[in-house]
Amino acid sequence: MTFEFLNPGNVDRYIAYLKKAMLDEPEKMTAESLDETGIRERLGDPFYQHTKSILAMENDLVVGRIEYHFYGCMQDGYRMAYVDWVYVLKEYRHRGIAQQLFRELEKDCARNRIFQYYLIRATNEEADSFYRQFQNAQLSSEPFLRRYL
Repeated sequence: MTFEFLNPGNVDRYIAYLKKAMLDEPEKMTAESLDETGIRERLGDPFYQHTKSILAMENDLVVGRIEYHFYGCMQDGYRMAYVDWVYVLKEYRHRGIAQQLFRELEKDCARNRIFQYYLIRATNEEADSFYRQFQNAQLSSEPFLRRYL
């Protein structure tokens, strides 16, 4: 298993992974369709330069990914990361790939002096079981406000 940041050199493999994920588990995807052109354009768009995706690669195929971005608070200098997405293809689950993706995220956090990361997690049994394995982490059921502009 190798890990790479998403870049123009591996975007075709990333798109193939997304196609498979959307075909296999459309109910778990947040998008209804795959915007290949948009993905390629976003790789060069300055707005998305702070969004990172680490790809889990096996035999030159993307089998999982974690996507996140860093941000901070001006007042106290606190540095955080928000995990936008973590997903491993169904046939590759229960092999430790998601844990490895989080370790790769944590290495990047350490390089960037990030104090904590958080995510809005799925609440199904499989996800709960996975997240309960984290040390120094809290599972909560906090309410969130989301307003679309």
